[in-house]
Amino acid sequence: MDRTRLLGASLAVVVLAVVVAGALALGGDTTRPPADVVNDSDDERASNATVAQFESEAAVAAYVQRGQRLAAVDAPFRVRRVRFTAQPTTVRGEPDVQRELPARTDAVGSSAASGGAGGESAPERVSNTNVQVAGLQEPDILKNDGRNVYYAPQRQRFEPWMDSRRPDHNDGETHVLSATPPEAPEEIGSIDASGQLLQVDDTLVVLEDDTVRGYDVSDPAAPTQVWTHPLEDEVVTARERDGRLYLVTRSSVSVDDPCPVKPLGGDAAIACDDIYRPTRQVPVDATYSALALDAESGAVGDAISFVGTQDDTAVYVSNQSLYVTYTERSERGALRVDFLLERQGDRLPAWAVDRLEEIESYNISATSKEREANRVLQQYLATLDQSKRDRIASEISNDYRSYLGDHQRDLLTTGIVRVGVDGTDLAVETVGTVPGRPLNQFSLSEHEGTLRITTTVPAAGNAQSANDLYTLDADSLDRLGAAKGMGLNEEVFAVRYVGDTAYVVTFRRVDPFHVVDVSDPSDPEEVGQLELPGFSSYLHPVDGNHVLGIGEEDGQVKAVLFDVSDPSDPTIDDDHLFGAGWSAVSDTHHAFLLDRRHGVFFLPTGQGGTVVDYSDGELSLKTTVDTDGAALRAMYVDDYMYVFGQDELVVVDERTWNRTRTVALDGS
Repeated sequence: MDRTRLLGASLAVVVLAVVVAGALALGGDTTRPPADVVNDSDDERASNATVAQFESEAAVAAYVQRGQRLAAVDAPFRVRRVRFTAQPTTVRGEPDVQRELPARTDAVGSSAASGGAGGESAPERVSNTNVQVAGLQEPDILKNDGRNVYYAPQRQRFEPWMDSRRPDHNDGETHVLSATPPEAPEEIGSIDASGQLLQVDDTLVVLEDDTVRGYDVSDPAAPTQVWTHPLEDEVVTARERDGRLYLVTRSSVSVDDPCPVKPLGGDAAIACDDIYRPTRQVPVDATYSALALDAESGAVGDAISFVGTQDDTAVYVSNQSLYVTYTERSERGALRVDFLLERQGDRLPAWAVDRLEEIESYNISATSKEREANRVLQQYLATLDQSKRDRIASEISNDYRSYLGDHQRDLLTTGIVRVGVDGTDLAVETVGTVPGRPLNQFSLSEHEGTLRITTTVPAAGNAQSANDLYTLDADSLDRLGAAKGMGLNEEVFAVRYVGDTAYVVTFRRVDPFHVVDVSDPSDPEEVGQLELPGFSSYLHPVDGNHVLGIGEEDGQVKAVLFDVSDPSDPTIDDDHLFGAGWSAVSDTHHAFLLDRRHGVFFLPTGQGGTVVDYSDGELSLKTTVDTDGAALRAMYVDDYMYVFGQDELVVVDERTWNRTRTVALDGS
């Protein structure tokens, strides 16, 4: 969901570098690797996915070169483990700060607040960033410590070579506001830096495009920078737990200079022999790194690394582990030989079968095998008269499409790397695989010892695309069960797991809403389905019987309230089109705010924002909030809703829904 650039830092540092590589698409993809690319590893994937460590820079360069020559943009991964001793650049004149690091909870109460103006008591309740897993903080442009609010609006820039908006962190600032008293917030300071934020106790970390900065905000009116690191990678995602941030970054990989990997510049270089890769050769086009930082000192701690592709990589963090996925495509050449031997062996003459078996035994590339197999087939067809030749060629072509359809789930698979997280210690513990590719972090969920992952399996041969949900043992990543074939000829647009139930939205022309019972990991089952126009790209449970979907219909932002009290018969309680063409929720789930006390949610749009009442099974407009341009975020403090525009904060009293205050954000 969240496609913005993230970085991270907090109390204890880990660096996880990953490079993922894929392989060639089957069933429609005509891309082929060069003849001299040889995959000398086992072709099994379902249960034998393994990783190995590079021995030298030359080994890394050779692997990357072969991966790049395999073409396409899919990749495997590499893994490293190393202890860093590099120290951040400390700002002159600032003392080292040594404090105990309390565990952070998902809700901010009065005991969590620090600082503040005028000795006011802390608010009774304050909302936090909307996250996937309770207790795991995610970076965002809006943070608070219970008394003070930190807001770093980022203007969107459009780049013609990109499909989506990108935040512009340059020349921005972070606004600091006092939220005491809640009805009268005021700007009390600013920070001359802007980016994704993480706030833990008296430390605020600002994650810019090219720098990670740590600020002491014990005096929120006068934040002081205490450390900084250069950032040379793009951040994919990050999490914070118990004062520690786990950060995954991405950078391109070069044959000429593949390592060491330097996500923090020279401060934390990852040696060549500390990088791992899949034992199978796969295309390589990127390296991924994960970092964890001590927010108070910025010191880098334990680190771990692996390698993957620019596309189709999802990062999910549970309370126990960090999961990184990579996509791998099977090579059609090997399948072509298998097809001719398995499906056409009775048709072909003995000399052709012998030759195909000989080709199968060669240690040559899949492309070379396919070329040789097709030559054998052409030689056989040349022995037939014209009419028979055309008929046999057509039959073989149709049989091949059927064969590809039968092997649809073998053609594109997702490897899952599980990294155990124990404080600042990271360890690559196991690897598993499932067919298809995930959408994003919400495609995965760990629950009571089981990992659930929902994927889209692309069309192949005569088989339409399909969507599957797989369950795996979280320790071994062995597959336990699967619910297959949801939404034929469609793809996954949204996933949400709530306890033992998964809600999946697939879409092509209509929006099927699927309910999957995953209470028995060995036998997950789709138990209900509902079709409706448009699609939902974000799902959010609002109570035990309802799930809210936010998406689009006919170019307008749409909300749907699903009644899931009977999983076998999901229904629509209500839906609403907002007349807006865009919402920040389409870019990130962090923009969504739900206030259960007042039974409302806030939907930011390009024309401000809308407060919607979802109680009593209906969606009713409570009020609209106009801001200077697009509304980007909202939060609540006691019974007041704060709506943040680009350059102003609007305060709304949730008891009357009247606008009570406007605060200009001018950095004063």
